[in-house]
Amino acid sequence: MRQGRGLVLAWAIGLAGAGTSAGVQAESLADVMVEAWRNSPELAQQNAQVKVASERAAQARAGGRPTVTGQFGVDVEKQNAPLPAFGTSTDEFSDEQFPTTLQLNIDQPLYTGGQVANRTSAEERRISAEEAVLIATEQQVLLQAVTAFTDVRRDIFLLEVAENNVRVLQEQLRAARERFAVGEVTRTDVEQARARLAAARSRLAAADGQLEISRENFADTVGRPPQDLDPPPPLPDLPDALDSAVQLAAENEPTLLAARIEREAAGFDVRAAIGRLLPQLSLTARASQFDEIDDDLIGRRTVAAGLNLTIPFYTGGRNYSLVRQAQAQAEVASAAITNEMRDAIRAVGVAWSQIKVARASIEAGKQEVRAAELAFEGVTEEAKVGARTTLDVLDAEEEVLNARADLIVAQRNEYVAGYQLLAAIGKLTVGHLGLETETERLATGYYASVRDRYFGYDETDDTVWSLPYRP
Repeated sequence: MRQGRGLVLAWAIGLAGAGTSAGVQAESLADVMVEAWRNSPELAQQNAQVKVASERAAQARAGGRPTVTGQFGVDVEKQNAPLPAFGTSTDEFSDEQFPTTLQLNIDQPLYTGGQVANRTSAEERRISAEEAVLIATEQQVLLQAVTAFTDVRRDIFLLEVAENNVRVLQEQLRAARERFAVGEVTRTDVEQARARLAAARSRLAAADGQLEISRENFADTVGRPPQDLDPPPPLPDLPDALDSAVQLAAENEPTLLAARIEREAAGFDVRAAIGRLLPQLSLTARASQFDEIDDDLIGRRTVAAGLNLTIPFYTGGRNYSLVRQAQAQAEVASAAITNEMRDAIRAVGVAWSQIKVARASIEAGKQEVRAAELAFEGVTEEAKVGARTTLDVLDAEEEVLNARADLIVAQRNEYVAGYQLLAAIGKLTVGHLGLETETERLATGYYASVRDRYFGYDETDDTVWSLPYRP
């Protein structure tokens, strides 16, 4: 299908200079795609999801590390003796104490039934799944940019065609009136020309409205209204056969890859749930000091260390339910793979069919335009000598208009379908297209920076503490 480079020539030439203003630099399709990539809120949202998944993996790894906590407490105690004898002060029989406790606890898991390792493996795979979804989001953003770009250029061209049709029909109406004045045609011919002109003006208004809609869609996708747009470049190389395209989709389609990775993570979730049924062993250490602050300072210090073994004999069935739940979630993930595979194959098939239909329409449309233009010229000349009626001329003009409009729509459809096929096989990315973007803005390497980060967080507006105390 590499011959697509030549088939879009008519599309590129047909719209060359459409909407270009003197002195204003036109924008290429690559410029628009890069700007849409930079300004996309969907891409920013999914980029943050990668960070969220990375932090979940870091939290899972933390489950195997020691935890150190400190405690401090102070109490006020007042003890009263039995009732004193008559005439004796009660204060002599009261005692106030202020016991304080200072304690440091250390807990190091030694064996968790594999929960830490399996949870960490599951969450690390979910990072890869989120990164695959990030690629899918990137492809969707770039495809939307291509669609918005070509829609604006298509509608500019269709608006020019509609404007030209109005001008031609105005001339036809003027000529019909002149011929009616000298008795060459009837009132019916004049009214037919008037009706066609009214219909052309209606189509012109619709074309103008559609262009405004496409401009709004462009602004929503790219982040600003369209400027002057260059003709689109030739399509990138596409697969030569449908089977090759399907194979590429099975290997590279990002949502399908994400589903496969999620299934792997679900398997680790099952093993982590089974780990809850096994004994848990940890090393504990504690250092504490107890003081009573009164007239005499009485203190007591304690240091202890030991092993803590927990055996879950019975939990009301909760742990077994967690295992079954994880198994059911794995079944969901397996079904999702099948669903995504079918969607990928369908997307390839649809895009492939759309390209075939569009290219056939382009070839037929070129012939139709040439034939319609020649027919219009002939009917016009025949009408001048009375061999054709005004209605014949109007019909011929409408055929030219429809043929030109159908051709440009087919050329646009082929171009968009080509990029849809690229997305379906997982190749519609800034890297594959060679677009110049700040790839470091993506969070694909974020986990490496937080994997062993034991302290601290990034300062942002949300971390500013405005109350007189901290949490």
